[in-house]
Amino acid sequence: MRKVAFWTALVVAIVFAAGTGFAAAPDKPLVLKAAKAKGPVTFDHAKHGKDCAACHHKDKAGAEQKCSKCHGDKTEGKTLSAKEAFHTQCKDCHKKADKGPYKKCDDCHKK
Repeated sequence: MRKVAFWTALVVAIVFAAGTGFAAAPDKPLVLKAAKAKGPVTFDHAKHGKDCAACHHKDKAGAEQKCSKCHGDKTEGKTLSAKEAFHTQCKDCHKKADKGPYKKCDDCHKK
């Protein structure tokens, strides 16, 4: 009976995780490359909370996407370029919270 309960709980947990698009955030900060004129931006998921859906879009199957999946170096139709997406998402959120860098380019872009 205990084995059945264990396996049932395990299957439910896996189905739940798959259905919510659960993905673990990287354990190390990401270094996002920028245009040559500006330095790269280091982004630490751990400092930005647990609401992944606030930034990450989901595909039709419900899985979270990496930014580069939709946002390339250049604008394609109605899709924002990576630069536009990051500047809109990151700067607007920091302004709204009045927390974190958003006033000067070098606050994020380190040469």
